[in-house]
Amino acid sequence: MRRSLCLGVCIALIGCSSAPEKPDPTPLERITEVIELDDVESIGLGGGDQTGLSPASSDGAIAAASATGEVYLLDQQLNELWNVDLDQTIVGGVGANATAVYVVTTDAKLVALSRDNGSTLFEVALPSSSTVPPLATETLVFVKTQIGRLLAIDVITGEIVWLEEAQESGVGIRGGAPMTLAGDVLFVLWESGRIIAYQRDTGRILWERQVAVSRGRSPLERIVDSKGAPSVRNNQVATATRNGQVSLLDARSGQVIWSLDADAYPGVLLAFNAVTVVETDGTISAYSAQSGESLWTNEALKYRELSPPVVIADAIGVVDLEGELHLLDPTNGALIGRLDVGGDKGKVAPVATETGVLIQLLDGRLSLVEVVR
Repeated sequence: MRRSLCLGVCIALIGCSSAPEKPDPTPLERITEVIELDDVESIGLGGGDQTGLSPASSDGAIAAASATGEVYLLDQQLNELWNVDLDQTIVGGVGANATAVYVVTTDAKLVALSRDNGSTLFEVALPSSSTVPPLATETLVFVKTQIGRLLAIDVITGEIVWLEEAQESGVGIRGGAPMTLAGDVLFVLWESGRIIAYQRDTGRILWERQVAVSRGRSPLERIVDSKGAPSVRNNQVATATRNGQVSLLDARSGQVIWSLDADAYPGVLLAFNAVTVVETDGTISAYSAQSGESLWTNEALKYRELSPPVVIADAIGVVDLEGELHLLDPTNGALIGRLDVGGDKGKVAPVATETGVLIQLLDGRLSLVEVVR
């Protein structure tokens, strides 16, 4: 939860319901490593991150930022090309394209920095700040704010091309699930449990669907937010939320293919002809993409505060609260790879690059991991 950004909301929630004591993380057991991983390079970006900052890979370079305001452009081996200190707190992470690097600050500004030298190209005042990274194309950069506004901004002029306001309702901490762009459709999962498909260039709503309905009694139990982006593949889109449901929909029409109850704040992965769900307590389960039938469940990483899942080398990858990267066999859920990339928590999903996988931890460590075999 993004405590530093939503203090007023969180104080209200604490007043309504006291948080239960956290169970101890499940100890890691020895595994048979089918896939070997190598921490090729690591650099320190600067600490102070509480919410999770996502790096970005674009056009042969890597962009990353620290919570304290430093923005970096790196080559594919994490060698520094430039470093700019904005002297402002950065949230969500970075977006990047062939011409610029984009960040959002806590004082609700989108800052665009030149790929050439890090100079400021423009700043845009936003309706509020954001807790997810900007998403950039070659023409537009998208920002999802905490108060339910979605903006598309021209990457050259900094002008707002379109702005849409989601009809948010209920108790939630808004802005948590990253956006997903597939072709010319932008998929946004709002913290009311509603997913909306927007036409990329115009902001026109193609369809919208309520995919999560909270059934809890207390304010905390009614939160249906997610830190996992909608997962899109083969004209289907999967979503999962805290205290809600995991759903698979037709990405073209929004028609629900199947849905089942789940408490899955970290999110979901649509891959390997299955929907893999990381539950809030660390249980990982896979369901058939065709029927929703349960395929397997793994509880070996329970209470380890897992990141959203991603595909890594024909396996499913997650990062835990101790900076351990875990790989699971998508056919049966067995753990088949592990690498310690640092001692701090990994809250955001690993990011694929041309040479490996990027993992950024809360202490500001950015690591490049490669698959050896």
